[in-house]
Amino acid sequence: MGGSDEDREAVAAQHEAYLVANSKFDWDHLMSVYSESSWATYFNLNGHTYDGRDHWIKLWKYYITQQETGYWRPFDMKGVISGDLATVWCHRNTQSTWFGGDDPMSPRREGKPFISRSTMIFCRQDGDWRCVHVHFSESRSEEPRPGGI
Repeated sequence: MGGSDEDREAVAAQHEAYLVANSKFDWDHLMSVYSESSWATYFNLNGHTYDGRDHWIKLWKYYITQQETGYWRPFDMKGVISGDLATVWCHRNTQSTWFGGDDPMSPRREGKPFISRSTMIFCRQDGDWRCVHVHFSESRSEEPRPGGI
């Protein structure tokens, strides 16, 4: 919702570009999606915070030696654009395989399909939409909702 047709198409394209880059840990492709701003902050599904694009790329350079993840198929996708800021949120479905010598970060997900939640914030910088923040988290708790709500 919001923004021009052109803005919505550009933000959707950047969101998809991230998903494609992530499926292969393609940090060269990520360079055109994530902001080069040092203040950009990324909250990963692994529970850690990464400050700046270069910090995130170090993570991918590690992950490419340890796991295969594939495409994180988005669904229930929504978003809003206001001025030079855009927020996209969705659920994502994927499965990963850990092949590295280190222990997997989350053995409960290993080799099983799982759903995560994603929020990505894009900022128009020098005429292009760049991701300045992500927040990825577990989804769909098996526990009952508090108060049944």
